[in-house]
Amino acid sequence: MWSRQSAARISDEGAGARQFSETKLPLPSNEPGGSQVSGCPIFHKDFPTHYANLMMQYMVAKKLKSLIPNLELSNFMMPYWNIDHRPIDDTGSYASCVLDHEQHVDMQRIAYLANNKLFDRFNWRGYGQRIEYFPPVDEARVLFSRPDIVAPVFDGDAVVCPIRGGEILDARHPGYTILPIDFYVDVIDEMGWRPVFVGQTEDNIYMRALKDRFPQAEIVSHQGVMEDFAIIRAASNVILSISTFAWLAAWLSHAKTIVLPVYGMFNPALFSLHDLLPLGDDRYRFYQFPPQPAVPLHELLEVHSAMKGQWHRVGRDELRRL
Repeated sequence: MWSRQSAARISDEGAGARQFSETKLPLPSNEPGGSQVSGCPIFHKDFPTHYANLMMQYMVAKKLKSLIPNLELSNFMMPYWNIDHRPIDDTGSYASCVLDHEQHVDMQRIAYLANNKLFDRFNWRGYGQRIEYFPPVDEARVLFSRPDIVAPVFDGDAVVCPIRGGEILDARHPGYTILPIDFYVDVIDEMGWRPVFVGQTEDNIYMRALKDRFPQAEIVSHQGVMEDFAIIRAASNVILSISTFAWLAAWLSHAKTIVLPVYGMFNPALFSLHDLLPLGDDRYRFYQFPPQPAVPLHELLEVHSAMKGQWHRVGRDELRRL
């Protein structure tokens, strides 16, 4: 039986394994900031994240709060969304629990531990990038609302194509990869769309090749984080890049059509801890890609040339089997 004066660690080893370790904690304190003062359990985000990752974590926390009504959220600060849950220190905690699964969050278990007062603080060191942990999209739209942000709207036959560049161009993470230009050509020709490329469109060999293939396309340079997010969110049609930022903006949108490449981190057969495939959402068209990891920018066009024609439209039933 767990001591009420111990801390537990729940870790994720591969396919959902659970492992616990105990560390003795000091006796409860009456210092401000601890849950001994509020009498409420605390869910604390235990490492820094920004923008889309933080927004996804906040949605996880809000869904967890629906199971633990008196749960206090700690260290979820997004002033650009008027969200400000300041860090609550652990002074006064009598039984804290470390949650360090990378993506999995056992909400029912956490709720049991909190509601039965077995633990009063949960220090979360994960991301929770699984759609099952998010609230319904209509609720999420209310959480993240900024009608004051002015951004261009591309509707009708326009398709907004967010470009992910920046630090991922050195292939530092195998799941954050760049879409082949021929894929844009295939989908845009099939749908009869007018392309608009937005986001990280700074000059490089990929952007030069993209402009050569789409000389009439509109290129919208980086407008600011919130402005770029608003452009994607306001679009009628979107072709997603492999990016949580683009994914979240499109998911929160009222777009008619969202093209999601089952590629890189979006492929649950390769990155099984993630699940960002909204299979119950009729707005989405899914395209299966070969299992090509990210490559550095100087190799990108050659690798993409070898991949040409290897993607195909894939149905929801097939994806569920993944």
